[in-house]
Order: sequence, then C-alpha cells, then structure tokens
Amino acid sequence: MSSISYNKAKSTFERLNSETKYNFEPVNEEEDSLAVQIKENGVKAFIADIYPYTGALYTAFPKGGIIARYGVGHDSVDKKLATKNGLYVVNTPGVLDNAVAEHACWMIGSFARHLHTAHGSTVANQWLPQPGVELRGRKVAILGFGRIGQNLCQKLSFGFGMEVTGVDIQPEENFAELKDSVGFAKYTTDRDAALAEADYVVLLMAVVPATKHIANAEMFAKMKNSAVLVNSARGALVDELALYEALSNGDIAGACLDVFEVEPYQPQAADKDLRTLPNILLTPHVGSNTAESNAAMASTAAQNIITILEQGPDACSNIVNR
Repeated sequence: MSSISYNKAKSTFERLNSETKYNFEPVNEEEDSLAVQIKENGVKAFIADIYPYTGALYTAFPKGGIIARYGVGHDSVDKKLATKNGLYVVNTPGVLDNAVAEHACWMIGSFARHLHTAHGSTVANQWLPQPGVELRGRKVAILGFGRIGQNLCQKLSFGFGMEVTGVDIQPEENFAELKDSVGFAKYTTDRDAALAEADYVVLLMAVVPATKHIANAEMFAKMKNSAVLVNSARGALVDELALYEALSNGDIAGACLDVFEVEPYQPQAADKDLRTLPNILLTPHVGSNTAESNAAMASTAAQNIITILEQGPDACSNIVNR
C-alpha cells in the first residue's frame, strides 16, 4: 500500500496485520517500481492514495486484483484500464464526510475573519487588525449536494445561521424530505441563479468530463465580486489560471483551496502563482486528514479487500467500476 496512506493510519494497519491473516506493508507509490514489486511478490491488492496511475499498475496484478482507494475520490485511477485487465477498484464512501465538511467550515470562517493572515503578521510583531464579516445571514451555494454537501449544510445552517442553497442535478423532489434535517433554505438545479446571489460558493462535486474546470472565467463572471470560492473536492474542478485572473482583477473577492490540479501545488504558469496573492487561503489537501477519518478509511479500504478476496466481488458494495 502507499506509504503515505500507511503512515496516516499506521496504528490501524499494524492492528490489521496482527488481527487478520493479511499483511499490509508500505511501499513507494511510484508506478513503475510499484508494478515490479506487485509482480515479484504476487500481490493481490494495493491501497492507493492520490498518486495518479496511468499504465504499468494495471498489468501488474493477476486477474481479480484490487486497487483500493484510501478515500472517496477515484479520478487518480483509470477505471477503464482496471476493468479491461479484470481488476476491481473500490473506495471508502461516507467515512470522511464530517472531516471534509468541518475543514470547509474552518476555511470559510478563517477567511471571513482573516485568520490566515492575522496569525503570521501578529507573530511577526506586526499589529494589523482587519475588520471581518460575520457568517450569520450570509448566503452559501453548495455545488454538489451529496453526503458531504448535506453535512456541511447542517453545520453552516444550524451552527452559523447561514442561508444555504443546495445545487445539484437531481430533481427537487428528491430533497423535499431532507429540508428540515439538513437545514437548507432552498434546493435548485439552476446553478447560475445560485451563483448570482451567493456570498460563498463551495465546490463538492466529483470530477467528470462535464465538471472539469467548471470553476472557470465564465463561472466567476456569474458570481458577485464580493463572493468567495471554496474548493474542498478536487483540484481539477478549478481552472487555476482563470482563478488567478479573477482574484487579481477583483472579479471575485477571494478563494479557499484545499485541493489543486497538481499536488503538491505547482502553478499552471510561472507568472500566475496563486501563492503570491493576498486574497487566498491554501491548505495542502488536508480536508479528510484527521485521526478519526484516517482510521476509518484504513479500516474500510482493508475490509473492501478482505471482502472481495474471501466472499467475492458481489459481497462488496464499494466497487466503483462494475
């Protein structure tokens, strides 16, 4: 398994090594060397972090091999190649919902009160108090209103008194019974209408061809110039060059990003480095990186593998390339 994932939940994997007949070992996640180790050792499954796999991994396993994502998103795994080579791809839905939603709250709150800049200036012996804004009554559009979006809605609505609009492609009647428990002010499939009135726009969508770079110049033009973009989902949702321009030109007021097109972050152009902008908050893809979430992802990823190996693929509900 990826050494990155292993180290995030080392105690959980050590427990699994002692309590099950399976052996979970950390390895370098670079694809070519990983493929060699899989072939040489007859490995049947690999727990992958976010490193993108494009070739050798898919022919290294015997038929029936398993690529288990340590997390929910699986755009770093080529499902077509996996299926072509008789492999199963699994993920860990549900276990990181609260962690990601909490982190989105902290980014929104930190940006609203300038905590991301106030700490650095204060410890540098500068006294630079800045007026912030209160979250109560502010409008939020959550683009992608699945489990994480609904979890975030509860926190923002019931916790901070914000007015939340859920935005997705499902019909409105699918959400009617959830309104009281989730706390959204309204639900809509009209993304443009939600963008036009939102103070904060939160991205919680999966990356598919229709959503790649959905946060682009056209979308920023539809947002208020006082609005803040928050990306807690996948870096590929955002056109980072267009975001740089929007932030530089004042088309939108700010952005909070936990995920990036390339990780670790690399600017898409040398003269358009998001890190140089004053109106941005950046964190290194830590939304799901909590002790609780890491332990749950490790356990679920391992259980996915064990279930398929011992009971067959039909017994595992988390296969994403059926």
